[in-house]
Amino acid sequence: MIEVIASILDAEKKADEIVKSSVEKSKAVKQTADIDGEKIKNGTVAVFKLHRASALKEAEKRASVEYDKILAEGKTSAEKILSESADKIDYFADKIVKSITG
Repeated sequence: MIEVIASILDAEKKADEIVKSSVEKSKAVKQTADIDGEKIKNGTVAVFKLHRASALKEAEKRASVEYDKILAEGKTSAEKILSESADKIDYFADKIVKSITG
C-alpha cells in the first residue's frame, strides 16, 4: 500500500517536474526569440525601418510555435504518467475494497 502511494506520489512529482521543465524551456525559447527579435530590430532600423514590425512578428511566431511544441510534449508526458498512476490507484482501490467487504 505504501509502495503504491509512493509510486503515485512519485508519478505526480515527475509530472510536475515535466510541466515545470517545459515551462522553463518555453520561457528560455521565448527569451531567446525576444533577444533575436531585438537584434533584428536594432540591426535593421536604419535600413529597414518599415520592416521592423514584421521581423518582430516572425520572431514571436517562431517562439510561440516552439513554446507550444515544448508545452505539448510536457503535457503529453504528464498525461501519460497521470494515466499510468490512475490505473494503479483503481486497481489497488478495488483490492482494498474487496479485502474489506470480502
